Amino acid sequence: MMGKKRKRPAKSTTADALIPKRRKHDGGSRRSTQSHPVLSRYYPRVVSLREYLLEELPSNSKARRRRIASLGKPRDKDVERAANGDSNESDKDLAALLDQTLIGAFKNAASAAVVEARQRDFAAFTQSEERSLLCTDTGPCSPQAEVVDFAIATIFNRTTGPDRKPRHVLANGFQRVTRKQILDYGIGPMDFNVPGLVPQFPNHHVAALKKAPWTDLLGLLGVNGDDIMIGLLLDCGIFCCVDEGKSAFHQISGVYLSELEPLDEVKVKAGINTDAKISGDTESKGISNSKSAAETLHKPNSIVFVRRRMLYARPALNARGGIRFGLRHIHVLNRFPNADDPIHTTHVMKYMFPRQFGLHNVFTSQVDNRQTVQPFKDYTLREDEIARSEELEKGKHPQQMVKVPKRLRGAPFQLVKKLQKRNHGCSFTELLRHYCPVEEIGPAKFSSLPAASALKTSQQIATQVSLPASTKSGPSQGSRVDGDSSSPVSSAKHVPTQKPCLTDYATPVSSVSAFCRAVLQKLVPREFFGLGNEGMANQQSLMKQIDRFIRLSRFESFTLHEVCKGIKVTSLNWLEPPNRQCANGDRVSLSDIRKRTEILHELVYYIFDSLLIPLIRSNFYVTESQVHRNKLFYFRHDVWRHMIEKPLADMKSSMFDEIKRDKALRILGRKKLPASAVRLLPKSTGTRPIINLRRRLTTRVGNYSFLGPSINSTLTPVFNILDYEKKKNPHLLGSSMFSVGDMYPRLKSFKESLTDAQMQGSFYFVKLDIQSCFDTIPQRRLVSMIENIVSQRVYHVTKHVEIRPGDAQRNNLSSEDKFRNAKPIRKFTSKAIGLSEIHSIQPISAKSTKRNTVQVDTAAAKNHQVDALLDLLDEHVRKNLVKIGKKYFRQKNGIPQGSVLSSLLCNFFYGELERDVLGFLNCERALLLRLIDDFLLVTTDAALAKQFLQVMMSGQPAYGITVNASKSLVNFEATVNGTKVPRLLGSTLFPYCGNLIDTHTLELRKDRDHGRGQANVADSLTTESSRVPGQAFHRKVLASFRLQTHTMFLDTEHNNSKTVLLGIYTNFIETAIKMYRYYKTLRPQSRPSPGLVLHTVQDLAEFATSFIHSKRRRVPSSTETISKRTSNRGVSSLQIRHLCAAAFRHVLLRKQTTFVYVLKGLQLMERSSRPKTDREIILLRRVMKEGNSIFDNWRF
Repeated sequence: MMGKKRKRPAKSTTADALIPKRRKHDGGSRRSTQSHPVLSRYYPRVVSLREYLLEELPSNSKARRRRIASLGKPRDKDVERAANGDSNESDKDLAALLDQTLIGAFKNAASAAVVEARQRDFAAFTQSEERSLLCTDTGPCSPQAEVVDFAIATIFNRTTGPDRKPRHVLANGFQRVTRKQILDYGIGPMDFNVPGLVPQFPNHHVAALKKAPWTDLLGLLGVNGDDIMIGLLLDCGIFCCVDEGKSAFHQISGVYLSELEPLDEVKVKAGINTDAKISGDTESKGISNSKSAAETLHKPNSIVFVRRRMLYARPALNARGGIRFGLRHIHVLNRFPNADDPIHTTHVMKYMFPRQFGLHNVFTSQVDNRQTVQPFKDYTLREDEIARSEELEKGKHPQQMVKVPKRLRGAPFQLVKKLQKRNHGCSFTELLRHYCPVEEIGPAKFSSLPAASALKTSQQIATQVSLPASTKSGPSQGSRVDGDSSSPVSSAKHVPTQKPCLTDYATPVSSVSAFCRAVLQKLVPREFFGLGNEGMANQQSLMKQIDRFIRLSRFESFTLHEVCKGIKVTSLNWLEPPNRQCANGDRVSLSDIRKRTEILHELVYYIFDSLLIPLIRSNFYVTESQVHRNKLFYFRHDVWRHMIEKPLADMKSSMFDEIKRDKALRILGRKKLPASAVRLLPKSTGTRPIINLRRRLTTRVGNYSFLGPSINSTLTPVFNILDYEKKKNPHLLGSSMFSVGDMYPRLKSFKESLTDAQMQGSFYFVKLDIQSCFDTIPQRRLVSMIENIVSQRVYHVTKHVEIRPGDAQRNNLSSEDKFRNAKPIRKFTSKAIGLSEIHSIQPISAKSTKRNTVQVDTAAAKNHQVDALLDLLDEHVRKNLVKIGKKYFRQKNGIPQGSVLSSLLCNFFYGELERDVLGFLNCERALLLRLIDDFLLVTTDAALAKQFLQVMMSGQPAYGITVNASKSLVNFEATVNGTKVPRLLGSTLFPYCGNLIDTHTLELRKDRDHGRGQANVADSLTTESSRVPGQAFHRKVLASFRLQTHTMFLDTEHNNSKTVLLGIYTNFIETAIKMYRYYKTLRPQSRPSPGLVLHTVQDLAEFATSFIHSKRRRVPSSTETISKRTSNRGVSSLQIRHLCAAAFRHVLLRKQTTFVYVLKGLQLMERSSRPKTDREIILLRRVMKEGNSIFDNWRF
C-alpha cells in the first residue's frame, strides 16, 4: 500500500508563523563577541549593533542582511562617485552607529509567547485613540517614535507599585500621571505621547532614539523591524561611544548598569533562599543540614571582620564619672549573667550561634544598607530581633518554650554556662594594670605626662575630606625615618620649644595583644578549642591570629577563613552530635563535617566580633596619627582622657560658644542639618580637631532604626550650584587651584610669555600661609557674597553614575581571567544646570571621560529653588552645631571644615580678596597661585613682590586674614613691619605644596625631602595577604609608580631632559623601596617567589614605558616650532627600562641575600638596555648618582 503524498503545509497566521526564524549562533558569531572591561562583567554577550542585528535578522532575508553588512564598507569607485553626497554623509553616520554602538545582551532571548504578546500590545498601542496625532517635541510622529513610546509604556506597565519608578534609562524624566495633576493642571490624554505618563523633564536619550540615524536604521530592518527594535530597547542595554580611543561609553537604553550585579556574583546568589535575607520577617527555626550549604550567602573567605568599629570609642563611665574598664554593661554577658537560669544561657547562645536559631547572621543574611554602611551588621544589641522572633514562634506554638537547636544541646550548652561564670569572675581592671601599666607608657610615668599647656590643639580643623598631606605646604607625611632633614631655610630668631609627641604615650601593641589574649584565655572555656595536645594547638593558633588582628594597620583586612584554617574541626568534641557513640577512628560523614564547621565559624566570628572588638573599645582609644597615616595607636582611656583635657577646653573657648541642651534640641528640631561630632587626631606635636560631616546619623521609625543622610549629602545640591557658577564664571575664583597639578599649565604659560631677557633675569618667589583660614572667614560677608554670585532662580540637579574597571583590571599586562575578580568601581556624581538649559542636549565631552568607563544617567533629578538652598547654606555656616561629649556648641567664627563646601567657599572668598586688594598683581610680570590658603607669587619685579608681602603681612581684618610668618618663605632678603621673613638659602629649589620649583628656570620636580624622618615606609602601606597575595603584590607595585608619575614632571618643553629622567628614576627608587617593605610586611607563606618579583619588575618597566609615553602625548605644546624642536628630546623606551633595572638593583643590593635570583635578572636587564652613545651613558650616570643621594638617609 502506497503512502499518502506529503502535502505542503497550509499557511498559518499564528504567532509561530509570524515570528521569523532567527539565524543560529554558530561559531563565527561567537568569535565576533567583543570584550569590554566593564560591560563584559555585567552581560554574558557584548556585541556591536551591526553584529546584533545580523544575528536577529532571519537567515532567509539575504537582501536585508547584505544591506546591513555592507553599509559603510568600501564600494566600487564608479558607484561611489555617482552616489549622492548627502546620502554618503547619512550612510557614514549610520555605519558609525552600527560599529561604535555596543549592545549588552543576555543569553535568554524573548520567547515566542513574549514576542506574540508584544505584537498584540504594539498593535493596540499604535491604534489607540488616546495617542496624539499631532507633532511631537522631536519632530513628526514616525514609526521609530512609536516604537520608542511603546517601549516606555511597556517599561512602566511591567513595573508594579504606584510609587515605584522603573530602573530603566528610557524611563528617566517620566512619571505616572496622578488624579491630582489632572484636576489641578488640566492634564488630558492629548497632552503627551504615552498614555498615563507625563514628562517631568526632557529625556535626551529618548529624543536621540527618535531621530536619525536611528530612524534610518529602522527602515533597513524591513518587515519585522519593529519586533527587533522593541526587543533591543526592552531586553538589552545600548551603549553609545563617547570616545573610541578611550573605549568610553554612555548608556542610552536598558536597565541601569549600576543596578545590575556582576555575572560572577549572580551565579553565587542564584541558589540563595530569599526568605532568610531579612531577620525581621524570618521565623525562628533550625536550619536544616541539607539546605544550609545552598543558603550560604557569604563564605568564610569573604567574611571580613569590621575592624573599623574599634576606632575612636568613647569610654564607659561609672557613677562617680571615672572610667570603667572591661566589657560594657550593655554586653549580652553582662545583661544575662545568671548561668543557673536556662533562659539566660539560651539568650546568650542566640548571640553566639544566631544561624542555628534562624536569626540574622553574617553567613546567610543580607545587610540592609539603610541600617549600616559597614559590610556586616553590629550585633551588640539584637533584642528587638529576638523579641520579634519569639513572638512569631509563640504564635505558632503558644504553649511551647523556646527550644535549643539539637546540635547545641548538651556540651555546647554547658560550655556557654561556663562562659557566663567566667565573665562574672574575670577581673578586667587588674589584667589591664598588669599587662598595660601606665608606668611603661611613653618616656615618663603617668604623673609626668605632657603638661596641659603643652598640648594645645591646632586651631585649623582637619577633616575627613581634607587634601592629602603631599599637597600641603607644611611638613608632609613622608616615608622616611631617622633622616636628618637639614633645611636650607633660614629660620627666625625665636625658636619655639619642642612640644611632646602624643604617640609616645600610646600603649605598645605587644602589651595590648598580651592583655587581649590573657582576657580571652580567662573568659573563653578551653574546652571550646578541644582537649589534649590538639586543643592546645587550636588555642595557640587562635591566639596567634588575635595577635595578628591587633597588629594590622588601619585599612588591612582580616577574614574568617584565615582564623579558622589552623583549627582542626574533628578535634572539637563538643561539636559532635548528641548521643553519638562511635570510636575515634570512625569516619565522619560529609554532612556532619559541614555542620561542625558551620557551628565553629559562628563561634570564632563571635569571639572576634563580639568579644575582642568590644574588649578593645572599652579599654583603649584607638586612632591613627597625622604623621603615621596607616599605623594604629592604642591609648588607655584614662591616659587619653588626661592628655586631651586641656586641648579640648582650649578649643571650646576659642572656637565655640556653649548652648544649653534644651535650646540646642529645639534648634535641631527646626534645622535640616544635624549636629556634627568632633574628635582629636594626634600630630607630631599636639593634636588637631577632626570633624566628620560624612557620618550618617541613625533615626528611629517605629520599631526599626535607619540611617539618615549625612550633612555632606544634604549639602550636595548647594555644592552643585556653586560648582555650576564656578564653571560659568571662573574669574570669580581668582588664582585658585583645586589640585597641585593645576599649577603646571599656569607656570608653563607664564614661562612661555616671558621674553629671553626676562628669563635671563631673576625670579622673586613669595610663599605665604594664612593662619587658620577656615576659622577666620567672616560668616556674614561670606553668605552675602554667595547670594550675589548665584545667577539662577531655579537650578536643575541631575545625578549619574560613572563605572570603571576595578584596580586589578586596569593592569593591561595581565590576562582578563586573571583579574576577573576585581569588582567594577561605581562613582556617583551630580551636576546642576539652569532650569532654562534642560531642553538643550548636552553630550558628554570626550575630554571629561576616563578610559574604559561607562556613564549611566539616573532618574534622580530635581529642581531646587535658590532661596531654599541659600537658607540651607546660611544654616550650615552661621548655625553650625557641634556635639562634644554630651554638650552642644555653636561655631562662632569661620566656616565648618569637613564640609563638602569648605574649599569652594574659601576659594570664592579669597577670589574676592584678590579682586579688591591684590589687583596690582594683574600684569604680565607676575603669576599668583593659591591652593586653598597657600599663596605663591612668582614675579620678575622685586617691587611687586615686596608690595605683595607688605599688603598681606599687614593683615586684612575685613577678610579675617593673618599671615603665619613662620610658614612663609621668600628667596630674597625681606623685612616687613620689623619681622624678618624666612629666606631660602643655599638652594635654587623653592618648595611649594610638596613640589620644588627651580628659581632660575621654573622647572618642576617632586620634593622628596619633604617631611623626611617623620614616619616609616611601612606605615604608608596596606598589605593584602588574604586573597591572591601575589596578584595584589603585582598590582600594588605598578599602582605605586602610576600614582607618582605626573605629566608636569615629564614635559621636556618645560623641564630639561636631566630633570625629567631624574624624576623617573626617583619614582622607580621609591617604588622599589615600597615593594621591599611590602614584601617584608607579608607573612613568610604569603611572600611572592623570586620569579614573581623579577616578573613584576619586568612588567613595571613595560608598563612605565607605555604609561610615560601616554602621559607625554597629553602634554600641551605651545607652538609647532617648539614641539618639533623638543620631539627629539623625549625619553626613550631603553632609557626607561635601564633606569628601572638600575633603581631596583640599587635598592635590593642592600638586601642581596634575599634577592640573589632577582639581582641576577636585573643585571641582565640593565645590560640589555644600556645606552649606545657615550653622551647618554654619562647623562644616565649623573641622573642615577643624584637620585641615589636623595635616598641615602632613607631607612627601609
